[in-house]
Amino acid sequence: MTIPLPSAPRPYAFPKPVRRQLPNGLTVYVIEDHRLPVVTYALEILAGNCDVEPSQSGLPSLVAGLLREGAGAHTSPEISSLVDGCGGSMGAGAGDDVTTAGGTFMKSYATLGLELLADIVLRPRFPEDEIGRRVEQVLSGLAVNLNDPSYLVSLVASRVIYGPHPYAYPGDGTPATIGALRRDDLVSFWKRCYAPHRAWFAITGDVTPEEGFRLAEQAFGAWTGDATVLPAALPPPIPRGARVVIVDMPQAVQTQLCIGLTGIPRKHPDFMALNVANQIFGGSFNSRLNMKIRTKEGLTYDASSGFEAQRQAGLFTVNTFTRTEKTAAAVRLIVDLLQEFHDDPAQQEEFDEAKAYINGSFALATETSGQVAERILSAAVNGLGEDYWTGYRERLEALTIGQVRAAVQRFIEPAKLSIVAVGSAQAFSQELAAYGPATVIPKTELDLLSATLRTPKTPPK
Repeated sequence: MTIPLPSAPRPYAFPKPVRRQLPNGLTVYVIEDHRLPVVTYALEILAGNCDVEPSQSGLPSLVAGLLREGAGAHTSPEISSLVDGCGGSMGAGAGDDVTTAGGTFMKSYATLGLELLADIVLRPRFPEDEIGRRVEQVLSGLAVNLNDPSYLVSLVASRVIYGPHPYAYPGDGTPATIGALRRDDLVSFWKRCYAPHRAWFAITGDVTPEEGFRLAEQAFGAWTGDATVLPAALPPPIPRGARVVIVDMPQAVQTQLCIGLTGIPRKHPDFMALNVANQIFGGSFNSRLNMKIRTKEGLTYDASSGFEAQRQAGLFTVNTFTRTEKTAAAVRLIVDLLQEFHDDPAQQEEFDEAKAYINGSFALATETSGQVAERILSAAVNGLGEDYWTGYRERLEALTIGQVRAAVQRFIEPAKLSIVAVGSAQAFSQELAAYGPATVIPKTELDLLSATLRTPKTPPK
């Protein structure tokens, strides 16, 4: 059976936003889309986990989660009732780089929806009872997640690969960091980081540019902040040598694996080439990685790889799980595949198929006004340029197999892999030590904030 060749990509024009900057420094984008009587708002603020010390990991996420729990003249139940009453949705969350707040409302409730969004961003109350409730919820979630090997492996891998870079620390926080936070910490972070010159706002949907800018001015025109307090320029992560870290959970019957390297920031000129390369190696079901480790060797039900490229830095990881007794075999297979990938990054057929898939899925990933807003704001936050998405498919079509091969050989260095395994260490620790200096940390002694990843010993009195 011969697989048909990819067809030529169909024409698609990414919606072009109209941009304006308010006098207070807030950048506003308006994107018209009159297919549905719906308006979507999306605000991104440079207020992420990289803006706090490791000892306050989880603070941005806690602040974002409390924004709608009482703001302006409304209590938390009143905000929920108003949002539900107009058939809308509204929420907020924080990551390493940004806090995102937004909502979607019917056109007839667009003004009310934006008033509520402005309230939670500009006038949050942070009531003590809601803080206590939220902290209890976060601590309860962490108690479960920190005993889940699939959750732990990515956190430990970030610490191992990123080293002391702010991206290394858990965005959800730890029981110690969350438990130590007080209302003053939340208010101080909000005052310091929630400012218009650190933010971008997109309005998409059933709205004209004139309407959109008028709404933005009404809602956020009076927003102020100290324009001299800008995010600090952080040094890139220090490239790490080969290293093996094993978190020992003796009762585990499977091993969670994460194998990776320091990657690139989102703005890096090689991002597109590496994205295509990853589609070939581990970005799809029929990738080299999944076909070999799952289909041919039967070592797992799922294996994937990806470049996590953020505003300041990034990493490349391979993720899978396998039976305890097959851990060493799975690691050997992945390391060998990465060496083959370095030596032979792409064959022409693989390259053509990967480009066709990414090109063809581009329009599908921007079907809704919210997806369009998300892409526009990601370009703004990462400094990609205002025409990044309008010219994306043309740049993808112009990408050559030589560029992909060169990018892979620059950034995929099998001799510098960090290998993180969470499972029963006794069954495989000696074999994994062949890949670099190995550290075994009992799960009960794991400390994600410690430089050694191990709970500091209390000196005898």
